[in-house]
Amino acid sequence: MARTTRIFLAGFMGTGKSTLGRMLANALSYSFLDTDQEIERAAGMSIPEIFQQHGEADFRTREAALIGELQHRSKIVVSTGGGMVVNPSNRAAIKAQGVCVALSATPATLAKRLGPDAAERRPMLRGGDLQTRIAQLLAERSSAYRDLHYLVDTSEDSPEILTQRLARLALSEHERLTVRTPDGGAYDIVLGRGGLDQLGAMLSGRGWAQRAAIITDGNVGPLYAERALRALREAGLDGFVASMPAGEEAKHLATVEALYGALAREGVDRQTAVIALGGGVVGDTAGFVAATYLRGLPFVQVPTSLLAMADSSIGGKVGVDTPFGKNLVGAFKQPELVVADLNLLQTLPPVERQCGLAEIIKAGLIDGGEAWTRAQALGERSPVTESLLDAMRLKRRIVEEDPYERDKRAWLNLGHTFGHAIETWSEFGVKHGQAVALGMVAAVRASITLGLCGAALDTALRETLSRVGLPTRFSDLGLTVGPSEVEAIWRRMGSDKKRKGGALRFVLLRGPGDCLVSDALDSAGAQAALAAL
Repeated sequence: MARTTRIFLAGFMGTGKSTLGRMLANALSYSFLDTDQEIERAAGMSIPEIFQQHGEADFRTREAALIGELQHRSKIVVSTGGGMVVNPSNRAAIKAQGVCVALSATPATLAKRLGPDAAERRPMLRGGDLQTRIAQLLAERSSAYRDLHYLVDTSEDSPEILTQRLARLALSEHERLTVRTPDGGAYDIVLGRGGLDQLGAMLSGRGWAQRAAIITDGNVGPLYAERALRALREAGLDGFVASMPAGEEAKHLATVEALYGALAREGVDRQTAVIALGGGVVGDTAGFVAATYLRGLPFVQVPTSLLAMADSSIGGKVGVDTPFGKNLVGAFKQPELVVADLNLLQTLPPVERQCGLAEIIKAGLIDGGEAWTRAQALGERSPVTESLLDAMRLKRRIVEEDPYERDKRAWLNLGHTFGHAIETWSEFGVKHGQAVALGMVAAVRASITLGLCGAALDTALRETLSRVGLPTRFSDLGLTVGPSEVEAIWRRMGSDKKRKGGALRFVLLRGPGDCLVSDALDSAGAQAALAAL
C-alpha cells in the first residue's frame, strides 16, 4: 500500500480549507492548490465574473477539468471550492485520487468567520438571516460531505491542533475497497494502519451515527476499547462499551439477549451505530444484534483478527450458533463501514494468525492465478498484506454478484462443510481456521476421488498449509480419529445449513480458480475423505 500523495479538503466556505490547507502543505512539505484561485488564474477573471459572463455550467466544467489534471500531480494539498463535491462525478473522481477530508463547523461559527458583509461578497448567501441561510445550504450539501473519507469539525480546536489531526489522516497508509450492496448502496473497506485511532473521523457527520455502542469481548476490550472510545470522543461522538465473553462458546442467543439488555439500559435509538470490535465471533454476534435490535441499527465492523479481516467482516452474513448447529440463526446485515487496522494484528496470538491464513489460502485457491501463487508463497512470519487484499477483493467480487448465497457465494464455503462438522464434533477444541484447513484437504481428496482434479493439487495444498503451521491431518492437532469418530463427524454434517433439497452440498475443485458446488458426494465418499486426514 502506497502512502497517499494527494489530499483534498472540502467543505463550506469559512470552514478553513485554505488556511488549514496551506498549513498542512507546509507541515508535509507538499505544494498547495486552491481550486477557485487556480480557475481564476487560468481564466484571467474572478469567479463572479465567470458566473456573470459564462454561467455556472461553464464554471463547473472548469472544475471538472481541473480535477482531471490533478491526477498527474503528486505531493499536493488541494482546497476545493465549496460546491465542487456536490457533483457526484467530481466527488467520485477526487475520492479515487487521494484522501478526501470534509471540514465542518457550526452555522454560528461560519457566520462569525464570514462576517456581516458575507452576503454582499457571496451571492448564494443572500436571502435573509446569514446564519439561517448557511444552515440551509449546509443541510443541502451534508450528504455530499458525509460521502467523503473523513469529516473533521473545525469549530473549536486551534489551527495548529487541526493541522496535526489532518496530517495523521493524510499520512496514514490505507487501501479502500468499495462494496456495492443489493439495495443500491455501498460501503467502504478501509485496510491500513491506524484506522482504529481514526474511527471517529470516519464516522463523524454521517447521518446514521450520532453515538456508538462498541460491542467487544473480554480479550479484545481491555486492549482496544478505550482507544476506540477516545477516537469517537475526539470527533465529538458519544459512545459506550458492551462486553461479551470471548470464544465460540459465547456465540449464542443468551449472549444476544444480554447485549440487548446493555443497549436498552443505555437508551439506544436508531441513530446509534453498533461497532463490532473483535474477531469473527464478535462480528457475527454484534452484527446479529444490529440486525434485530429496534429492527435494525447502523453496523460498523472493526475486525481485530486476520480471519475476520479476510472473510467474516465482509458481505453482511451475521448470526449465532444453536445446540442444533453452527450459524443456524442469522441474517444478512450489511455494514456501513469496515475498518481493518493492521496494527491490531500485533497482539494476535500465533495460532489465531494461522487461522486467518487458512481463510486467505482458501481465497487464493478459489481465485486461482496470481492470488494462488501469492498464497503458496506465504510463511508463518511473512507479510500478509497483499494476500489479504487478494482475499478481500475476491470476497467483494463474489458478494456483489451473489449477495444472498444463491450461486457463486457458496464457493466461499470451500472446506466449511467438513470444517464446521469438525469444529462442532470437537466441541470447538479445533479452531475455525484449523478446521477449515482440514476441510479444504478433505474437499480436495473428495474431488480427486470423483475424478475432478489430480493428486498434484492435494500435494500443493498440503505444502501450502503446512508452511504456515496449519494442520493437514488430525494427528497434527494430536487427535486420533478412527471409523467411529469419522462417523460422528459425518453425523454433525446433518444440520449444515448448506443443504439443498435434503442433500448435502460440497464445494469441490477441478483446480485452482475452478470451483463447483455439488451434491454428488455421498456418505461413503465424504467419510473416506475424512478418513484420509
